[in-house]
Amino acid sequence: MHMDAYSLVEGLRCTNCGATYGFELMLGGCPACVEKGELAMLDPFYQTPAAQDFPAAPTTLWDGHKTLPLPDSMCRTTLGEGGSPLLPVAGVDANWWIKYEAVNPTHSYKDRTNAVAVSVARYFGRDKVICTSTGNHGVALTAYAASAGLRCLVLMPADAPALSLQEMRFFGAEVAIVEDGQIVPLLESLVLDHGWYVSQRNAPGVGGRKIGNPYGMEGYKTISYEIFHQLGRQAPDKVVLPVGGGDAAWGVYKGFRELRDAGLADRVPQVIAAQSAKGAPLVNAIEHDLAQVAPVDTSATIAFSIVERQTGDLALQGIRASQGTAVAVTDQEIHQAARLYAGMGVCVEASSSAALAGALKLLGESRIERDETVVMIGTGAGLRWPATFDADLPPIPRVAGTVASLQRVMRID
Repeated sequence: MHMDAYSLVEGLRCTNCGATYGFELMLGGCPACVEKGELAMLDPFYQTPAAQDFPAAPTTLWDGHKTLPLPDSMCRTTLGEGGSPLLPVAGVDANWWIKYEAVNPTHSYKDRTNAVAVSVARYFGRDKVICTSTGNHGVALTAYAASAGLRCLVLMPADAPALSLQEMRFFGAEVAIVEDGQIVPLLESLVLDHGWYVSQRNAPGVGGRKIGNPYGMEGYKTISYEIFHQLGRQAPDKVVLPVGGGDAAWGVYKGFRELRDAGLADRVPQVIAAQSAKGAPLVNAIEHDLAQVAPVDTSATIAFSIVERQTGDLALQGIRASQGTAVAVTDQEIHQAARLYAGMGVCVEASSSAALAGALKLLGESRIERDETVVMIGTGAGLRWPATFDADLPPIPRVAGTVASLQRVMRID
């Protein structure tokens, strides 16, 4: 590939059997593994990038275009995603930071994956895109589909937040609530039999899933490129993410691995997955030393968007390759972390606060040392999610327009 090419992408490699394929439209995973009934997840690979192929000072996602899977810049779809700030975490006597992804165009890190996924859809000439979502992913896909002029359909669970549904329809998407819980079979039928392009976690074989998008998750690597720059061209010791499906955990690991292999970073930080105690399949897999992530039972939690019966195996691979771990946190621990963020002026959804809750728990167990550099990924804004806000707050007082009236309900001096 010519060195001035927009992307160094060469093809797709199966993370299970190692088979390689050209850069093709492959939403059904590795054909060789599918035929054997095994895990079939694909991962883009590139002509070996050199140090100069990585952005020196990235301010947008597409500054890292050389190691993103889009051969043609004319197909690029962007709303200005990436370049989120790295803020010090106040109230903790440690070198901790939050990568504040809520400032992305639709207010979550899902913009990174959907910017890439929609761009690749355009490259392969697809005109209709689809996903399932509890909120953030669907809103992001609908926005990028609108920007690209593509038809978009989102399948939602019955308990999806109403505001998310309104946002998706605002962007012109078609939305359907699947009341019987059979979202995945319906999604698979629409992709395999009716020509829809799925922007969904890369999990063919996991939980019996037949489909997955191997391209969009590459967008998460750019989080690593930015953190490396923002820390003065240094990798942190640990990165803590709230994890449901797990594509971002793999993406962050892969981004730092690329930086290390190019001779830029001196190490890959430990990737740590924070999961709700109401559904923590990665924690279960690590505690029981499982070769693959097994499904677990789930129950209601304020961390609605990260509770999954089965996280993708790529997340487990990234955690193990980085010598990381996974930690389960309670709703109470998430609330406590959210209040710390609030004191900084940061409002992220409850699921995002799980990362800080997990770091605090590991610190208390001496599994994080106080002198380590730790970055939490604040994955999404809080306003879309009613569970963000403390329901135990007293009612807002109503007063007359006088100092005396106000003084009766609060201190004024």
